[in-house]
Amino acid sequence: AEILAKRDQAGLAFGEELKRIGWQGEADPADLQKVGAYLELHIEQGKLLEDAGLDVGVVTHALAQSWYEVTVEGEDAHGGSPMAGRRDAMMAAAPLIAAVEEIALATLAPDGERGRGTVGVVEVYPSSRNVAPSRVFFSVDFRHSDPEALARMGAALTARAAEIGAARKVTATVAPFWHSPLTPFDAALVERARASATARGLKWQDMPTAIGHDAVYMARKVPSVMIFCPCHGGLSHNEAESITPEWATAGLQVLADAALATAGLVRR
Repeated sequence: AEILAKRDQAGLAFGEELKRIGWQGEADPADLQKVGAYLELHIEQGKLLEDAGLDVGVVTHALAQSWYEVTVEGEDAHGGSPMAGRRDAMMAAAPLIAAVEEIALATLAPDGERGRGTVGVVEVYPSSRNVAPSRVFFSVDFRHSDPEALARMGAALTARAAEIGAARKVTATVAPFWHSPLTPFDAALVERARASATARGLKWQDMPTAIGHDAVYMARKVPSVMIFCPCHGGLSHNEAESITPEWATAGLQVLADAALATAGLVRR
C-alpha cells in the first residue's frame, strides 16, 4: 500500500496510474518472498562484453549506490545588471555539477576501479532567460564497487559545495536522498552460471552490475544471480538498442542450465 501510494513529480499516484493503464493486477507482491531462487538474464547496458568479444558475463555483485539532492540558493538578478556583486546560483551550481564527474574519476577502489557519477535532473528558478537564477536544484547519483570509496565521494561533494558556496556567497546544500548497499549474488548460483558457460565452451567473464536490476532487490530476500549478454554499442533505454540472436541464445542457455541445476534437474 505504501508503494502504490507513492507520487511522482506531477503528483500522480503509482497505484492509480497502474489501474488507469490496466496493469495494476490482483497478485500480492509479498508472494514473491516465497520463491526459492531468482535468476535473471539481461543485456549488459555497457560495452565491456562486446569490446572483449565475449558471449556472456556472470554477474557476481551489484555496486553500492548513494543518491543526493543538491540545492544552491543565491539571489535573483536581472541579466542587464552589473556582474559584480551577483549571487548567481547557476554560476555556483555549474562548477559543482562538473565536480561530480571529477570526484567519480578521482575516487579509486584498492583495485584501481573508478567511481561513477551522474547528474540526471537539473531545475532552475525562476527559469527566465534574462534573470540570473536565485535557486538551482540538481540530483547526484554516485556508484562504486568499494563502499568506503563511495562514502568518500559523498564527503568530497559536500566539501566542494561548502567551498563554492563560500566563494560565491551562496548557500549550497547536499542532502542524502537514497542509498543501496553493495549487494553480492548467491555464490552457489554464480558458480552454476560459471559452470554452464565453461561446459558450453562460451567465452565469459565475471563482472559486477552498476544498475539496480530486479535481481539486486530479490537478492535481499532469496538466492539470486544475473547473467549478462552483450548489446551493440552498450546502448540501453534507447530505440537503437539491439543484440544478436547468438548473444541471446548463449545467455538463455546459461540461464536455463543454472535454473535446472538449482531446481535439482539434470538435462540428459
